[in-house]
Amino acid sequence: MTETRSPNGVKTLSPTGAIKPTGPWSLGSRAGDFVFVAGMRGIDPLSDTLVEGDEARIRQAFLNMQQIAKTEGASLRDAVRLVVYVTDMKRIRPLVNKVQSELWADGPCPPRSIIEVAALNQDDFFEVEGTFYAPLPRA
Repeated sequence: MTETRSPNGVKTLSPTGAIKPTGPWSLGSRAGDFVFVAGMRGIDPLSDTLVEGDEARIRQAFLNMQQIAKTEGASLRDAVRLVVYVTDMKRIRPLVNKVQSELWADGPCPPRSIIEVAALNQDDFFEVEGTFYAPLPRA
């Protein structure tokens, strides 16, 4: 994992095995006890291509987010806020609800905003970003 820190100690995250950013942005960052994961899409980290199938792509995006959070000791249950972007609320929201219910099987699910947008990168239809609580060990 490549690690860089700001003068105030914000750690930039770029874990091995994660997707490669499609532009000049970082996959995530840690600021104190919080981990912020950038918008993740359903990109297969092995091929760097979008996963086929709506539900599979949504699931992969959540798994990509989970992978970044996990490198800092957080699980999906440690999510304190999610923001979901979709290009078709009526079609995609039920699939997001289904996948999220499966991934947070024993609940509860974190607070979430879901926003319909005109377009996403590479003409995709779904993106999710998350904020996680992962306390650092105290001396």
